[in-house]
Amino acid sequence: MALPARVSIVFFLMLGLAACANLRDTKGDTASACLLTEPLWAKPPEDSAVLNPPAYGDYFVNNDHSIWASASWAVDENDRRNVSKEWIKVGWFRPASAELIVTGQRLDGEAPPLEVEASCCYPTRFQASGLYFPTEGCWEITAKAADKELSFTVWIEP
Repeated sequence: MALPARVSIVFFLMLGLAACANLRDTKGDTASACLLTEPLWAKPPEDSAVLNPPAYGDYFVNNDHSIWASASWAVDENDRRNVSKEWIKVGWFRPASAELIVTGQRLDGEAPPLEVEASCCYPTRFQASGLYFPTEGCWEITAKAADKELSFTVWIEP
């Protein structure tokens, strides 16, 4: 009777492993290991530098809501125009007049550093920037302004 019990256990273990194998992310093992930051659906702060009234959208936001980064480019398939090959416009909200410093590093392999174009000295909370990801992969972006910080992780398509 012990043999059938062992056979049953082995059968269910193999069935479980097969089911797990079918759950693999379509981006591959590397992308599956990339712990992406889920953006918030939120309404950003009002700012005189932004012409239109604030509207809900996808944003990466730190815990005290002092730094925001637009996130539609990272989550909306229509906005994911092969971002590893072109500049991505990112709008930020940070403490008013604070210098915004944005850095990025690839977490799943070697890559040149993230390139950032951000003009100086916006007097309000809003600041525009351009990000250029030199390679595909799992990227951690960190933004600092005054004594505040926001970090988020995104997957960049090939």
